[in-house]
Amino acid sequence: MGVTWDEPWVDLLHREAEEDLSAAERAQLGALMASPEVLEARTRLERVQLALTALPSLPPPHRQAAQVASDVRWSACLTVPLPRSVAAAVAAEVALSARLTREGVPPPARAVAPEVVLGVRTARQLSSAPPLPRSLAAEVASEVAWAARLQVPARTPAGSVAAGLQQRIRQEREGQLGASVPEPHMPEQRSSQTGLIQRSNQSPARNPAPLLLVLGLLTGLTLLGLTQAWPNLSAGATVLQALVTQVSPLAGVGLALLLAASLVVAWRPTRGVQQFGVAAFALSAALTLPPLYAALARSGVTVGHNVTVHGQVPGNVIAVGGDVTLARDASVHGEVVTLFGNVRREDGARVSGRVNALLGHASGDVAALQTAPPKGLNLATASAFRPLLGWLGGAAWGPVFGMLTGTMLLLLFLVGAAPLLARRQRHAPVRTLALGVLALATLLAPALGLALTGLLAPALLAAAFALLLVATGLSVSAYDLGRTVSHRLRFPQPERTGAVLGMLAVALSLGWPPLALGLALTGGAWGLGTLLLTQTGGERSASH
Repeated sequence: MGVTWDEPWVDLLHREAEEDLSAAERAQLGALMASPEVLEARTRLERVQLALTALPSLPPPHRQAAQVASDVRWSACLTVPLPRSVAAAVAAEVALSARLTREGVPPPARAVAPEVVLGVRTARQLSSAPPLPRSLAAEVASEVAWAARLQVPARTPAGSVAAGLQQRIRQEREGQLGASVPEPHMPEQRSSQTGLIQRSNQSPARNPAPLLLVLGLLTGLTLLGLTQAWPNLSAGATVLQALVTQVSPLAGVGLALLLAASLVVAWRPTRGVQQFGVAAFALSAALTLPPLYAALARSGVTVGHNVTVHGQVPGNVIAVGGDVTLARDASVHGEVVTLFGNVRREDGARVSGRVNALLGHASGDVAALQTAPPKGLNLATASAFRPLLGWLGGAAWGPVFGMLTGTMLLLLFLVGAAPLLARRQRHAPVRTLALGVLALATLLAPALGLALTGLLAPALLAAAFALLLVATGLSVSAYDLGRTVSHRLRFPQPERTGAVLGMLAVALSLGWPPLALGLALTGGAWGLGTLLLTQTGGERSASH
Protein backbone atom coordinates (compact mmCIF):
# COMPACT_ATOMS: atom_id res chain seq x y z
CA MET A 1 0.00 0.00 0.00
CA GLY A 2 1.50 3.34 -1.04
CA VAL A 3 1.42 6.69 0.75
CA THR A 4 -0.26 9.66 -0.87
CA TRP A 5 1.94 12.66 -0.10
CA ASP A 6 -0.48 15.32 -1.29
CA GLU A 7 -2.94 14.92 1.69
CA PRO A 8 -3.44 17.80 4.20
CA TRP A 9 -2.22 15.74 7.13
CA VAL A 10 1.27 15.46 5.54
CA ASP A 11 1.92 19.11 6.45
CA LEU A 12 0.87 18.35 10.04
CA LEU A 13 3.43 15.53 10.21
CA HIS A 14 6.21 17.82 8.96
CA ARG A 15 5.28 20.53 11.45
CA GLU A 16 5.13 17.96 14.24
CA ALA A 17 8.73 16.99 13.38
CA GLU A 18 9.65 20.68 13.65
CA GLU A 19 7.63 21.02 16.97
CA ASP A 20 5.48 23.77 15.45
CA LEU A 21 1.93 22.48 16.23
CA SER A 22 -0.76 24.18 18.21
CA ALA A 23 -2.95 22.34 20.70
CA ALA A 24 -5.86 22.09 18.25
CA GLU A 25 -3.63 20.79 15.48
CA ARG A 26 -2.02 18.30 17.86
CA ALA A 27 -5.47 17.00 18.79
CA GLN A 28 -6.40 16.77 15.11
CA LEU A 29 -3.22 14.81 14.35
CA GLY A 30 -3.88 12.48 17.29
CA ALA A 31 -7.30 11.71 15.81
CA LEU A 32 -5.74 10.90 12.46
CA MET A 33 -3.30 8.42 14.02
CA ALA A 34 -5.93 5.73 13.76
CA SER A 35 -5.33 5.59 10.00
CA PRO A 36 -2.63 3.05 8.96
CA GLU A 37 -1.55 5.33 6.14
CA VAL A 38 -0.82 8.18 8.58
CA LEU A 39 1.12 5.82 10.87
CA GLU A 40 3.21 4.57 7.94
CA ALA A 41 3.97 8.11 6.80
CA ARG A 42 4.93 9.16 10.36
CA THR A 43 7.21 6.11 10.69
CA ARG A 44 8.96 6.97 7.40
CA LEU A 45 9.46 10.59 8.41
CA GLU A 46 10.97 9.56 11.74
CA ARG A 47 13.27 7.14 9.95
CA VAL A 48 14.41 9.88 7.54
CA GLN A 49 14.96 12.29 10.43
CA LEU A 50 17.12 9.74 12.27
CA ALA A 51 19.13 9.08 9.09
CA LEU A 52 19.71 12.79 8.52
CA THR A 53 20.72 13.26 12.17
CA ALA A 54 23.27 10.41 11.87
CA LEU A 55 24.98 12.03 8.87
CA PRO A 56 28.39 13.54 9.64
CA SER A 57 28.58 17.32 9.64
CA LEU A 58 30.45 18.96 6.82
CA PRO A 59 33.77 20.58 7.63
CA PRO A 60 33.74 24.39 7.63
CA PRO A 61 34.92 25.93 4.38
CA HIS A 62 38.45 27.18 4.34
CA ARG A 63 39.16 30.87 3.86
CA GLN A 64 40.00 32.13 0.41
CA ALA A 65 41.51 35.46 1.49
CA ALA A 66 45.13 34.36 1.12
CA GLN A 67 44.59 32.89 -2.34
CA VAL A 68 42.69 36.00 -3.49
CA ALA A 69 45.49 38.27 -2.21
CA SER A 70 48.07 36.12 -4.03
CA ASP A 71 46.08 36.36 -7.25
CA VAL A 72 45.85 40.15 -6.89
CA ARG A 73 49.63 40.41 -6.38
CA TRP A 74 50.35 38.25 -9.43
CA SER A 75 47.91 40.29 -11.49
CA ALA A 76 49.67 43.49 -10.46
CA CYS A 77 53.07 41.97 -11.33
CA LEU A 78 51.94 40.71 -14.73
CA THR A 79 50.32 43.98 -15.77
CA VAL A 80 52.10 45.27 -18.88
CA PRO A 81 52.94 49.01 -18.81
CA LEU A 82 51.36 51.13 -21.48
CA PRO A 83 53.56 51.87 -24.51
CA ARG A 84 55.01 55.31 -24.92
CA SER A 85 53.38 57.82 -27.21
CA VAL A 86 54.43 57.76 -30.85
CA ALA A 87 52.80 61.06 -31.79
CA ALA A 88 56.11 62.97 -31.94
CA ALA A 89 57.74 60.32 -34.17
CA VAL A 90 54.72 60.29 -36.49
CA ALA A 91 54.74 64.09 -36.73
CA ALA A 92 58.46 64.06 -37.57
CA GLU A 93 57.92 61.43 -40.27
CA VAL A 94 55.05 63.45 -41.79
CA ALA A 95 57.16 66.63 -41.84
CA LEU A 96 60.08 64.79 -43.45
CA SER A 97 57.80 63.27 -46.08
CA ALA A 98 56.32 66.69 -46.92
CA ARG A 99 59.78 68.27 -47.25
CA LEU A 100 61.04 65.49 -49.49
CA THR A 101 57.91 65.79 -51.65
CA ARG A 102 58.46 69.53 -52.13
CA GLU A 103 62.13 69.18 -52.99
CA GLY A 104 61.54 66.35 -55.45
CA VAL A 105 63.78 63.42 -56.32
CA PRO A 106 67.21 64.47 -57.67
CA PRO A 107 68.03 63.22 -61.17
CA PRO A 108 70.51 60.36 -61.44
CA ALA A 109 74.14 61.30 -61.87
CA ARG A 110 74.52 59.31 -65.09
CA ALA A 111 72.53 56.91 -67.24
CA VAL A 112 72.62 53.27 -66.19
CA ALA A 113 71.01 51.83 -69.32
CA PRO A 114 74.32 50.72 -70.97
CA GLU A 115 75.41 48.99 -67.78
CA VAL A 116 72.06 47.23 -67.50
CA VAL A 117 72.26 46.02 -71.11
CA LEU A 118 75.84 44.84 -70.56
CA GLY A 119 74.83 43.03 -67.39
CA VAL A 120 71.89 41.30 -69.11
CA ARG A 121 74.10 40.23 -72.01
CA THR A 122 76.78 38.92 -69.66
CA ALA A 123 74.21 37.02 -67.59
CA ARG A 124 72.77 35.48 -70.77
CA GLN A 125 76.20 34.36 -71.92
CA LEU A 126 77.09 32.96 -68.53
CA SER A 127 73.77 31.15 -68.17
CA SER A 128 74.24 29.22 -71.40
CA ALA A 129 76.28 26.06 -70.84
CA PRO A 130 79.49 25.78 -72.91
CA PRO A 131 79.51 23.12 -75.65
CA LEU A 132 81.07 19.79 -74.82
CA PRO A 133 84.61 19.31 -76.22
CA ARG A 134 84.99 16.88 -79.10
CA SER A 135 86.99 13.64 -79.00
CA LEU A 136 90.73 13.87 -78.39
CA ALA A 137 91.68 10.75 -80.32
CA ALA A 138 92.65 12.59 -83.53
CA GLU A 139 94.65 15.20 -81.64
CA VAL A 140 96.53 12.54 -79.67
CA ALA A 141 97.40 10.58 -82.83
CA SER A 142 98.59 13.77 -84.51
CA GLU A 143 100.74 14.63 -81.52
CA VAL A 144 102.37 11.18 -81.57
CA ALA A 145 103.05 11.43 -85.29
CA TRP A 146 104.59 14.88 -85.03
CA ALA A 147 106.69 13.84 -82.04
CA ALA A 148 108.12 10.89 -84.02
CA ARG A 149 108.80 13.10 -87.03
CA LEU A 150 110.51 15.81 -85.05
CA GLN A 151 112.40 13.26 -82.97
CA VAL A 152 111.33 14.72 -79.74
CA PRO A 153 112.71 12.64 -76.87
CA ALA A 154 109.71 13.26 -74.62
CA ARG A 155 106.14 13.77 -75.91
CA THR A 156 104.68 17.16 -75.09
CA PRO A 157 101.50 16.96 -72.94
CA ALA A 158 98.22 17.23 -74.83
CA GLY A 159 97.17 20.28 -72.93
CA SER A 160 100.33 22.31 -73.73
CA VAL A 161 99.78 25.51 -75.76
CA ALA A 162 103.47 25.83 -76.64
CA ALA A 163 103.46 22.47 -78.45
CA GLY A 164 100.53 23.55 -80.62
CA LEU A 165 102.20 26.84 -81.55
CA GLN A 166 105.46 25.08 -82.37
CA GLN A 167 103.72 22.62 -84.70
CA ARG A 168 101.77 25.42 -86.45
CA ILE A 169 105.01 27.44 -87.01
CA ARG A 170 106.85 24.38 -88.42
CA GLN A 171 103.94 23.57 -90.78
CA GLU A 172 103.80 27.12 -92.04
CA ARG A 173 107.50 26.99 -92.81
CA GLU A 174 107.16 23.79 -94.77
CA GLY A 175 103.88 24.91 -96.44
CA GLN A 176 102.10 21.79 -95.33
CA LEU A 177 99.35 23.20 -93.10
CA GLY A 178 96.78 20.39 -93.05
CA ALA A 179 93.44 19.71 -91.44
CA SER A 180 95.07 17.51 -88.82
CA VAL A 181 96.84 20.37 -87.05
CA PRO A 182 96.04 19.97 -83.34
CA GLU A 183 94.41 22.76 -81.45
CA PRO A 184 95.18 23.51 -77.86
CA HIS A 185 92.79 21.79 -75.49
CA MET A 186 92.42 21.67 -71.75
CA PRO A 187 91.64 18.14 -70.53
CA GLU A 188 91.27 19.39 -66.98
CA GLN A 189 88.26 21.51 -67.99
CA ARG A 190 86.71 18.50 -69.77
CA SER A 191 87.02 16.33 -66.69
CA SER A 192 85.58 19.04 -64.48
CA GLN A 193 82.63 19.64 -66.86
CA THR A 194 82.00 15.91 -67.12
CA GLY A 195 81.95 15.63 -63.33
CA LEU A 196 79.51 18.50 -63.10
CA ILE A 197 77.20 16.89 -65.68
CA GLN A 198 77.34 13.56 -63.90
CA ARG A 199 76.53 15.20 -60.58
CA SER A 200 73.59 17.11 -62.13
CA ASN A 201 72.17 13.91 -63.66
CA GLN A 202 72.26 12.09 -60.36
CA SER A 203 68.99 12.19 -58.41
CA PRO A 204 69.24 14.00 -55.06
CA ALA A 205 69.41 11.77 -52.04
CA ARG A 206 66.24 11.70 -49.95
CA ASN A 207 66.52 12.32 -46.24
CA PRO A 208 64.07 10.10 -44.30
CA ALA A 209 64.42 12.14 -41.10
CA PRO A 210 61.39 14.49 -41.67
CA LEU A 211 59.10 11.55 -42.49
CA LEU A 212 60.24 9.62 -39.42
CA LEU A 213 59.81 12.73 -37.28
CA VAL A 214 56.23 13.27 -38.48
CA LEU A 215 55.37 9.59 -38.02
CA GLY A 216 56.79 9.62 -34.52
CA LEU A 217 54.86 12.79 -33.66
CA LEU A 218 51.60 11.32 -34.96
CA THR A 219 52.21 8.08 -33.07
CA GLY A 220 52.89 9.98 -29.86
CA LEU A 221 49.77 12.11 -30.21
CA THR A 222 47.68 9.01 -30.91
CA LEU A 223 49.03 7.21 -27.85
CA LEU A 224 48.46 10.34 -25.75
CA GLY A 225 44.84 10.58 -26.91
CA LEU A 226 44.25 6.88 -26.27
CA THR A 227 45.77 7.18 -22.79
CA GLN A 228 43.55 10.13 -21.84
CA ALA A 229 40.39 8.60 -23.31
CA TRP A 230 41.08 5.02 -22.19
CA PRO A 231 38.55 4.97 -19.28
CA ASN A 232 35.74 6.16 -21.54
CA LEU A 233 36.73 3.75 -24.29
CA SER A 234 36.91 0.87 -21.85
CA ALA A 235 33.47 1.66 -20.45
CA GLY A 236 32.05 2.02 -23.95
CA ALA A 237 33.54 -1.31 -24.95
CA THR A 238 31.94 -2.92 -21.90
CA VAL A 239 28.54 -1.49 -22.82
CA LEU A 240 28.90 -2.59 -26.44
CA GLN A 241 29.85 -6.06 -25.30
CA ALA A 242 26.73 -6.22 -23.11
CA LEU A 243 24.55 -5.08 -26.02
CA VAL A 244 26.18 -7.47 -28.49
CA THR A 245 25.57 -10.44 -26.20
CA GLN A 246 21.83 -9.83 -26.60
CA VAL A 247 22.09 -10.21 -30.39
CA SER A 248 22.26 -13.61 -32.03
CA PRO A 249 25.85 -14.86 -32.61
CA LEU A 250 24.94 -15.31 -36.27
CA ALA A 251 24.96 -11.53 -36.66
CA GLY A 252 28.62 -11.39 -35.56
CA VAL A 253 29.50 -14.21 -37.93
CA GLY A 254 27.76 -12.37 -40.75
CA LEU A 255 29.59 -9.10 -40.04
CA ALA A 256 32.96 -10.86 -39.87
CA LEU A 257 32.22 -12.66 -43.14
CA LEU A 258 31.18 -9.36 -44.76
CA LEU A 259 34.39 -7.55 -43.77
CA ALA A 260 36.64 -10.49 -44.73
CA ALA A 261 34.98 -10.89 -48.12
CA SER A 262 35.21 -7.14 -48.76
CA LEU A 263 38.94 -7.13 -47.98
CA VAL A 264 39.62 -10.11 -50.23
CA VAL A 265 37.57 -8.73 -53.15
CA ALA A 266 39.14 -5.25 -52.87
CA TRP A 267 42.65 -6.71 -52.68
CA ARG A 268 42.41 -9.28 -55.52
CA PRO A 269 39.33 -8.71 -57.73
CA THR A 270 39.68 -11.80 -59.95
CA ARG A 271 36.71 -13.62 -61.44
CA GLY A 272 36.79 -16.50 -58.95
CA VAL A 273 37.19 -14.17 -55.98
CA GLN A 274 34.26 -12.05 -57.16
CA GLN A 275 32.02 -15.11 -57.44
CA PHE A 276 33.01 -16.05 -53.89
CA GLY A 277 32.27 -12.46 -52.85
CA VAL A 278 28.72 -12.61 -54.24
CA ALA A 279 27.94 -15.73 -52.22
CA ALA A 280 29.61 -14.29 -49.10
CA PHE A 281 27.68 -11.00 -49.36
CA ALA A 282 24.34 -12.78 -49.75
CA LEU A 283 25.07 -15.10 -46.82
CA SER A 284 26.23 -12.24 -44.57
CA ALA A 285 23.09 -10.21 -45.34
CA ALA A 286 20.88 -13.21 -44.46
CA LEU A 287 22.81 -13.74 -41.21
CA THR A 288 23.14 -10.11 -40.11
CA LEU A 289 20.09 -8.03 -41.06
CA PRO A 290 17.25 -10.04 -39.37
CA PRO A 291 18.93 -10.29 -35.90
CA LEU A 292 19.98 -6.64 -35.97
CA TYR A 293 16.50 -5.43 -36.87
CA ALA A 294 14.94 -7.66 -34.23
CA ALA A 295 17.32 -6.26 -31.59
CA LEU A 296 16.55 -2.67 -32.65
CA ALA A 297 12.81 -3.37 -32.60
CA ARG A 298 12.98 -4.68 -29.02
CA SER A 299 15.03 -1.73 -27.79
CA GLY A 300 13.85 1.83 -27.40
CA VAL A 301 16.35 4.33 -28.85
CA THR A 302 15.79 8.04 -28.18
CA VAL A 303 17.93 10.91 -29.50
CA GLY A 304 17.95 14.35 -27.88
CA HIS A 305 14.95 13.87 -25.53
CA ASN A 306 14.44 12.83 -21.92
CA VAL A 307 12.80 9.46 -21.27
CA THR A 308 10.58 8.38 -18.36
CA VAL A 309 10.10 4.61 -18.21
CA HIS A 310 6.87 3.11 -16.83
CA GLY A 311 5.77 -0.51 -16.89
CA GLN A 312 7.39 -3.41 -18.73
CA VAL A 313 10.11 -2.88 -21.37
CA PRO A 314 11.09 -6.10 -23.21
CA GLY A 315 14.47 -4.83 -24.45
CA ASN A 316 17.03 -2.12 -23.84
CA VAL A 317 16.49 1.57 -23.11
CA ILE A 318 19.03 3.72 -24.98
CA ALA A 319 19.10 7.54 -24.87
CA VAL A 320 21.60 9.76 -26.71
CA GLY A 321 21.79 13.34 -25.42
CA GLY A 322 18.93 12.90 -22.93
CA ASP A 323 18.19 11.79 -19.35
CA VAL A 324 16.44 8.56 -18.35
CA THR A 325 14.11 8.35 -15.36
CA LEU A 326 13.13 4.88 -14.16
CA ALA A 327 9.80 5.14 -12.31
CA ARG A 328 8.84 2.89 -9.43
CA ASP A 329 6.74 0.62 -11.63
CA ALA A 330 9.43 0.36 -14.36
CA SER A 331 10.75 -3.10 -15.25
CA VAL A 332 13.44 -3.18 -17.95
CA HIS A 333 14.47 -6.60 -19.27
CA GLY A 334 17.79 -5.41 -20.70
CA GLU A 335 20.35 -2.64 -20.40
CA VAL A 336 19.77 1.04 -19.63
CA VAL A 337 22.31 3.14 -21.55
CA THR A 338 22.67 6.92 -21.75
CA LEU A 339 25.27 8.83 -23.75
CA PHE A 340 25.81 12.39 -22.47
CA GLY A 341 22.86 12.07 -20.10
CA ASN A 342 21.98 11.10 -16.53
CA VAL A 343 19.99 8.18 -15.13
CA ARG A 344 17.68 8.58 -12.12
CA ARG A 345 16.38 5.37 -10.63
CA GLU A 346 13.49 5.52 -8.17
CA ASP A 347 12.83 2.99 -5.43
CA GLY A 348 11.13 -0.10 -6.78
CA ALA A 349 12.42 0.19 -10.38
CA ARG A 350 13.81 -3.11 -11.67
CA VAL A 351 16.51 -3.55 -14.34
CA SER A 352 17.58 -7.06 -15.31
CA GLY A 353 20.78 -5.80 -16.93
CA ARG A 354 22.94 -2.92 -15.80
CA VAL A 355 22.52 0.84 -15.70
CA ASN A 356 25.21 2.56 -17.86
CA ALA A 357 25.71 6.33 -17.79
CA LEU A 358 28.39 7.21 -20.35
CA LEU A 359 29.52 10.83 -19.89
CA GLY A 360 26.88 11.28 -17.16
CA HIS A 361 25.77 10.31 -13.66
CA ALA A 362 23.52 7.54 -12.35
CA SER A 363 21.95 8.63 -9.07
CA GLY A 364 20.32 6.05 -6.86
CA ASP A 365 22.28 3.09 -8.28
CA VAL A 366 25.56 2.06 -6.67
CA ALA A 367 26.28 -0.74 -9.17
CA ALA A 368 25.84 1.49 -12.23
CA LEU A 369 28.68 1.95 -14.74
CA GLN A 370 29.52 5.65 -14.94
CA THR A 371 32.10 7.70 -16.81
CA ALA A 372 32.94 11.30 -16.01
CA PRO A 373 31.04 13.89 -18.06
CA PRO A 374 33.06 16.16 -20.38
CA LYS A 375 34.69 19.28 -18.99
CA GLY A 376 35.90 22.57 -20.34
CA LEU A 377 35.81 22.95 -24.11
CA ASN A 378 34.36 19.48 -24.65
CA LEU A 379 31.45 20.31 -22.32
CA ALA A 380 30.78 23.59 -24.12
CA THR A 381 30.85 21.87 -27.51
CA ALA A 382 28.60 19.04 -26.36
CA SER A 383 26.13 21.49 -24.78
CA ALA A 384 26.02 23.45 -28.03
CA PHE A 385 25.23 20.31 -30.02
CA ARG A 386 22.59 19.03 -27.59
CA PRO A 387 19.74 21.13 -29.16
CA LEU A 388 20.79 19.70 -32.53
CA LEU A 389 20.40 16.21 -31.11
CA GLY A 390 16.91 17.15 -29.92
CA TRP A 391 16.00 18.35 -33.40
CA LEU A 392 17.39 15.19 -34.96
CA GLY A 393 15.42 13.03 -32.52
CA GLY A 394 12.15 14.77 -33.37
CA ALA A 395 12.64 14.93 -37.16
CA ALA A 396 10.93 12.56 -39.59
CA TRP A 397 13.90 10.51 -40.73
CA GLY A 398 12.15 8.83 -43.63
CA PRO A 399 11.15 11.98 -45.57
CA VAL A 400 14.43 13.73 -44.68
CA PHE A 401 16.52 10.82 -45.97
CA GLY A 402 14.37 10.52 -49.10
CA MET A 403 14.75 14.24 -49.87
CA LEU A 404 18.51 14.03 -49.28
CA THR A 405 18.80 11.07 -51.67
CA GLY A 406 16.77 12.86 -54.33
CA THR A 407 18.85 16.02 -53.96
CA MET A 408 22.11 14.11 -54.40
CA LEU A 409 20.72 12.37 -57.51
CA LEU A 410 19.72 15.75 -58.95
CA LEU A 411 23.21 17.14 -58.31
CA LEU A 412 24.79 14.11 -60.03
CA PHE A 413 22.53 14.74 -63.02
CA LEU A 414 23.45 18.42 -63.17
CA VAL A 415 27.19 17.71 -63.20
CA GLY A 416 26.71 14.87 -65.73
CA ALA A 417 28.25 12.17 -63.51
CA ALA A 418 25.18 9.93 -63.06
CA PRO A 419 25.52 7.92 -66.35
CA LEU A 420 29.26 7.42 -65.80
CA LEU A 421 28.73 6.16 -62.25
CA ALA A 422 25.91 3.84 -63.35
CA ARG A 423 28.12 2.28 -66.07
CA ARG A 424 31.00 1.83 -63.62
CA GLN A 425 28.73 0.19 -61.06
CA ARG A 426 27.31 -2.19 -63.67
CA HIS A 427 30.76 -3.20 -64.96
CA ALA A 428 32.25 -3.92 -61.48
CA PRO A 429 29.36 -4.58 -59.07
CA VAL A 430 31.14 -6.84 -56.58
CA ARG A 431 34.25 -4.70 -56.24
CA THR A 432 32.25 -1.49 -55.76
CA LEU A 433 30.17 -3.11 -53.03
CA ALA A 434 33.32 -4.32 -51.24
CA LEU A 435 34.92 -0.86 -51.38
CA GLY A 436 31.72 0.75 -50.06
CA VAL A 437 31.50 -1.64 -47.12
CA LEU A 438 35.12 -0.93 -46.15
CA ALA A 439 34.58 2.84 -46.47
CA LEU A 440 31.49 2.79 -44.23
CA ALA A 441 33.30 0.68 -41.64
CA THR A 442 36.22 3.12 -41.72
CA LEU A 443 33.89 6.08 -41.10
CA LEU A 444 31.50 4.65 -38.48
CA ALA A 445 34.13 3.09 -36.20
CA PRO A 446 36.00 6.41 -35.53
CA ALA A 447 32.66 8.21 -35.10
CA LEU A 448 31.66 5.77 -32.36
CA GLY A 449 35.07 6.10 -30.67
CA LEU A 450 34.86 9.92 -30.73
CA ALA A 451 31.35 9.82 -29.22
CA LEU A 452 32.47 7.54 -26.39
CA THR A 453 35.42 9.82 -25.55
CA GLY A 454 33.15 12.88 -25.28
CA LEU A 455 34.07 14.57 -28.58
CA LEU A 456 30.48 14.84 -29.78
CA ALA A 457 31.14 17.54 -32.38
CA PRO A 458 33.63 15.46 -34.46
CA ALA A 459 31.46 12.38 -33.92
CA LEU A 460 28.37 14.15 -35.25
CA LEU A 461 30.34 15.53 -38.20
CA ALA A 462 31.65 12.05 -39.05
CA ALA A 463 28.14 10.58 -38.73
CA ALA A 464 26.69 13.34 -40.93
CA PHE A 465 29.41 12.76 -43.51
CA ALA A 466 28.66 9.03 -43.47
CA LEU A 467 24.92 9.73 -43.89
CA LEU A 468 25.65 12.04 -46.83
CA LEU A 469 27.83 9.39 -48.47
CA VAL A 470 25.14 6.73 -47.92
CA ALA A 471 22.52 9.00 -49.51
CA THR A 472 24.81 9.70 -52.46
CA GLY A 473 25.58 6.01 -52.91
CA LEU A 474 21.89 5.10 -52.66
CA SER A 475 21.04 7.68 -55.32
CA VAL A 476 23.61 6.09 -57.68
CA SER A 477 22.28 2.58 -57.01
CA ALA A 478 18.65 3.68 -57.42
CA TYR A 479 19.45 5.43 -60.69
CA ASP A 480 21.29 2.38 -62.02
CA LEU A 481 18.38 0.09 -61.10
CA GLY A 482 15.77 2.37 -62.65
CA ARG A 483 17.87 2.87 -65.78
CA THR A 484 18.23 -0.90 -66.24
CA VAL A 485 14.47 -1.40 -65.86
CA SER A 486 13.76 1.43 -68.34
CA HIS A 487 16.05 -0.17 -70.95
CA ARG A 488 14.46 -3.60 -70.44
CA LEU A 489 10.92 -2.25 -70.76
CA ARG A 490 11.90 0.11 -73.64
CA PHE A 491 10.62 3.26 -71.97
CA PRO A 492 11.20 6.59 -73.76
CA GLN A 493 14.14 8.63 -72.43
CA PRO A 494 15.53 5.86 -70.21
CA GLU A 495 17.95 8.21 -68.43
CA ARG A 496 15.24 10.43 -66.93
CA THR A 497 12.71 7.64 -66.58
CA GLY A 498 15.28 5.52 -64.75
CA ALA A 499 15.93 8.29 -62.23
CA VAL A 500 12.19 8.65 -61.56
CA LEU A 501 11.73 4.88 -61.17
CA GLY A 502 14.72 4.62 -58.81
CA MET A 503 13.48 7.43 -56.53
CA LEU A 504 9.96 5.92 -56.59
CA ALA A 505 11.41 2.60 -55.38
CA VAL A 506 13.26 4.39 -52.57
CA ALA A 507 10.10 6.25 -51.52
CA LEU A 508 8.04 3.04 -51.49
CA SER A 509 10.63 1.21 -49.38
CA LEU A 510 10.35 3.86 -46.65
CA GLY A 511 6.91 2.52 -45.74
CA TRP A 512 8.46 -0.72 -44.38
CA PRO A 513 11.40 0.01 -42.02
CA PRO A 514 13.21 -3.37 -42.46
CA LEU A 515 13.21 -3.01 -46.24
CA ALA A 516 14.26 0.65 -45.98
CA LEU A 517 17.17 -0.24 -43.67
CA GLY A 518 18.39 -3.03 -45.94
CA LEU A 519 18.15 -0.90 -49.10
CA ALA A 520 19.85 2.09 -47.45
CA LEU A 521 22.81 0.05 -46.21
CA THR A 522 23.23 -2.10 -49.33
CA GLY A 523 22.55 0.60 -51.92
CA GLY A 524 24.53 3.22 -50.00
CA ALA A 525 27.59 0.99 -49.70
CA TRP A 526 27.30 -0.03 -53.35
CA GLY A 527 27.10 3.53 -54.64
CA LEU A 528 29.84 4.73 -52.28
CA GLY A 529 32.16 2.04 -53.64
CA THR A 530 31.30 3.20 -57.16
CA LEU A 531 32.33 6.76 -56.26
CA LEU A 532 35.64 5.54 -54.80
CA LEU A 533 36.40 3.28 -57.76
CA THR A 534 35.59 6.04 -60.25
CA GLN A 535 37.82 8.52 -58.39
CA THR A 536 40.69 6.00 -58.29
CA GLY A 537 40.32 5.22 -61.99
CA GLY A 538 40.27 8.93 -62.86
CA GLU A 539 43.45 9.62 -60.90
CA ARG A 540 45.27 6.70 -62.53
CA SER A 541 44.27 7.77 -66.05
CA ALA A 542 45.39 11.32 -65.30
CA SER A 543 48.74 10.10 -64.02
CA HIS A 544 49.29 7.96 -67.12
